[in-house]
Amino acid sequence: MEQDASSQPWTSLSSIGFKFLAMPQEAFLQTLMPTIQNIWNLVNYHEMYLLWYHGCYHGPTLRSELKSALKDQKEKSGMLVIRRLNLQWLALLFSIMVGSITCATKAHLKEWGFSPKEVTTLSKQWYRATISCLNEAEYMANPDIYSIHAITTLAMSAHPLGHSQELAVLLDAASKIAQGLGLNRLSYDKALENITSSSQEEQRHKLLKREIGRRLWSFLCINDWMSVPFAEAHTIHPLHFTTIKPANRDHLSMEPITPSFPTYVSYGNYLYEIAKLMISHHEAMLRATTQLMMYESVMEYDSRIRTLAINEIPRYFHVVEPIDPAWPQWIVWARRSLTICFAHKVIMIHRAFIRQSFTNPAYSFTRTTCLAASATILKEAKQTKDLDGPIIWVDKAFCIVAGIIFCLDIFHRSGFEAEFQTHRELVIDCITLLQKSETSAIAARGATLLSALISARDRLTSESAWPTWTMKMSDIFESLTKGQDSQYAPTSLELEGNLLADILPPQAGFCNRFLFDDLLYKII
Repeated sequence: MEQDASSQPWTSLSSIGFKFLAMPQEAFLQTLMPTIQNIWNLVNYHEMYLLWYHGCYHGPTLRSELKSALKDQKEKSGMLVIRRLNLQWLALLFSIMVGSITCATKAHLKEWGFSPKEVTTLSKQWYRATISCLNEAEYMANPDIYSIHAITTLAMSAHPLGHSQELAVLLDAASKIAQGLGLNRLSYDKALENITSSSQEEQRHKLLKREIGRRLWSFLCINDWMSVPFAEAHTIHPLHFTTIKPANRDHLSMEPITPSFPTYVSYGNYLYEIAKLMISHHEAMLRATTQLMMYESVMEYDSRIRTLAINEIPRYFHVVEPIDPAWPQWIVWARRSLTICFAHKVIMIHRAFIRQSFTNPAYSFTRTTCLAASATILKEAKQTKDLDGPIIWVDKAFCIVAGIIFCLDIFHRSGFEAEFQTHRELVIDCITLLQKSETSAIAARGATLLSALISARDRLTSESAWPTWTMKMSDIFESLTKGQDSQYAPTSLELEGNLLADILPPQAGFCNRFLFDDLLYKII
């Protein structure tokens, strides 16, 4: 854990807010506050275990502000008294806490004294508390960087809690607020970029605020661009901003650090390059005028993503490099997450030809490639249970995509083929893995969908109803609605919402329309 940035926050928590809580709402939110010790447990966990992944706030500054808030309160009740705290800062605190309680392992939760029932209740309540604080602060009318911190940090919990659509709206709002605050115009400034640990404190603080803004803008870009396969559009154009990527610096002294050493911006900066490639691929596909030109673009970007994954990856993220003891502990988790991410992006590059690849030999490379990428995703995901690291929600979403690819494969194979049973077992393994995520809405929906597909294929075998497209889509819809189509369906979690809600989050790349109209229509 890094030391505190300073004993005083750079901005007064009581002077920023434009509106404080109405008494009834304040009283309710106060009841949601854990003990001070558990607040620190959750804050420290987020900084150590999750901040490397999203980088959406500055850990030392947040801890300094929390210390100041605790020091300034008159009541010494062993609790954080929220009266007169800045609402948008309070939203950030709730966002951090819900991220920690959602992503932490059972061992950590038990160590902090949270029972499974409390985790389920508090994760939902803290998520709603974040939104409530933002709304009470009228954050859209009163732009403040704290609201952007809160919304972007909320991405760690909103998806597994089943609020992907709400988060998408919040992130769009955060993007507009960020533009209004000028986070899209943080270009290279020679005078500031040359600052070191020996520079004046005022200059170092100014640079740090600039770097924090760059982190936030980078996250918003990554989120937008990684969702392109899902939305088939993006709202942030790479040519419409001048902000550069965050620099590799010490978080406190602002001393430049060699690019060969990982810091909290390293993962996000590399993910930014992957996201940029996905945007470029999307635009290339839009420019193509024939199927031939589209597939040539697919092959070109398949090669480019592999080059980025093998030749342009930082040394500390490369799986063949020995772990340096001086590196932060999250490097191991980042490596596995990147392996899963790259395999998923290969599938996304081939996305437009996945359906055809199972019936048209001209696209057989896509079928082979997507099956290999899916196997990689499931292999890496199964190994995460051996780690003490956090539970990253997006890995579960990518597992579902991998399971869908294998389902497509077995729907296009005879039960007598050698690969049929192997791939069917991989889908069952995926369902089992998802069922272990007892509090994830994403995992529940994915397990339900894959169970329905497996059961549909099994019935075809037992009824000798080959070829497979004799099955009705209504059977799948019915099983998704009930969430209990087969012996593999979840028993403790039911499919939430209705069929209008997308089963998978945007980063998965498969919206309901693509999934049911393009991939599965007339196959099942």
